[in-house]
Amino acid sequence: MFPRGVFGGTDRRPVETVNWYHTIAFCNKLSLTKGKEPVYRVNGVGNWEGLAYNAIPTSSDKDWDNAVWDTVKNGFRLPTEMEWTWAAMGAADSTNDPGYTKAFAESTKNAGIGDYAWYDANSGYKTHEVGGKAANELGLRDMSGNVWEWCWDWYGDYPAGEQTDYTGPNQGLYRVIRGGGWFNFASYCTLATRNYAGPELRNYDLGFRVVCF
Repeated sequence: MFPRGVFGGTDRRPVETVNWYHTIAFCNKLSLTKGKEPVYRVNGVGNWEGLAYNAIPTSSDKDWDNAVWDTVKNGFRLPTEMEWTWAAMGAADSTNDPGYTKAFAESTKNAGIGDYAWYDANSGYKTHEVGGKAANELGLRDMSGNVWEWCWDWYGDYPAGEQTDYTGPNQGLYRVIRGGGWFNFASYCTLATRNYAGPELRNYDLGFRVVCF
């Protein structure tokens, strides 16, 4: 369904140059191939399996912006920003090693970011095969660096007070992207860095990962 990005390479390179609309279409198609229930609904799209790549919008589209996430379904989907953040923090024991004290998605305190992330100083200005850097405590790799990752949420200020399973505001102009990429300074790869992009945007350092529970 998806062509390789501008860097080509092997199947182990991260997918990039895909917009947010592409990612939710991919999730639904992957769900169908794995015998799971598609998670997302978009007005006017009834046959996800037969949806052609060139039928997915590459400019702002109201119907796709209003996509609905059916939380009852068991298929693949994008992480929420909070899910992404907790996964990137990765600390197995929040008492002895709280993940929020980390600079980036690492497993060793005060480690060098070059051990965990591809960013402007070590990437050679290209993407790299996934899994080439060290993992955090959860075994997750490349959550800092390589490519930015789309999240489900609309971008907005965090609400005040304690939140449970926060999924962002109900509407907006931009979707959340996280993690930094091969083209960015190390400071963009930190866990604290939030960024955003219009859901129609495609860029050579912008990709995604999926989750399924």
